[in-house]
Amino acid sequence: MLKVGKIEYLNTVPVYYGFIRGVVDSSGVEFVEDVPSELNRLLSEGFLDASVISSYEYIANSDKYLLLPDLSISAERRVVSVLFLSTVPIHQLHRKDVWITRSSITSKELLKYLLREVYGVEPNFYYYSMKENTLPGNPRAVLAIGDDALKLMKMKKFPFIYDLAEEWFNLTGLPFVFALWAVRRESYKKKREEVEEFYRKLVESRNYGEKHYDEICREYAPKLELPNKLCENYLNCLNFHLREKELESLKLFSEKINQPFRPEFIKT
Repeated sequence: MLKVGKIEYLNTVPVYYGFIRGVVDSSGVEFVEDVPSELNRLLSEGFLDASVISSYEYIANSDKYLLLPDLSISAERRVVSVLFLSTVPIHQLHRKDVWITRSSITSKELLKYLLREVYGVEPNFYYYSMKENTLPGNPRAVLAIGDDALKLMKMKKFPFIYDLAEEWFNLTGLPFVFALWAVRRESYKKKREEVEEFYRKLVESRNYGEKHYDEICREYAPKLELPNKLCENYLNCLNFHLREKELESLKLFSEKINQPFRPEFIKT
């Protein structure tokens, strides 16, 4: 049995939708669902064989993993679900309190880089969890991701909203890669055929999901209390492939955060 991590957010539903609908056979696979930061930990510590993980986790620990080709969660210009929401303009946040979700590593590192190097701002960082309800009632500024970001944006409490993918694009002209699919090197050695078969099925599942955004939104938008149109616009902002531009962006991001980037892939 192959243990595979699955993010509990709308932004990965298209990749798994073939499995969800039963169009792609999921026998031999056990899916484990959690937030990105927890999936990073589970894969790193060997509780999972493969998973979607933060791009920062792969960059920082590439000696542990191999990438699954042509799979990512990326966005060019806007991502909509990785937002820095503030009650004041960003340049007024120096030494002010900023709350960062514990659910993401990549978005945190990207935000810190942008605040420091682009805006010249060094706030006081605090961490929160939506699950544990540790976000203050009236935060001055907050980094939110996934479904939490969509809900906070809809509340219209924050007059200044910065889309981190858009901030990166304005700076570099490149898409930003938030997450990748990877397998532990140990698991690939022991279960190579199973991993390669799962990879083929995952690509088939993603290809199916990309053709059914309208169906996905009819099912998931009511659960998130979002309008269908917002749901479809959001999914259309996302890119689930990993091609030349995305790899170029990953390399540049790794340089900005002083980490080497040495991508290695499974055989296909």
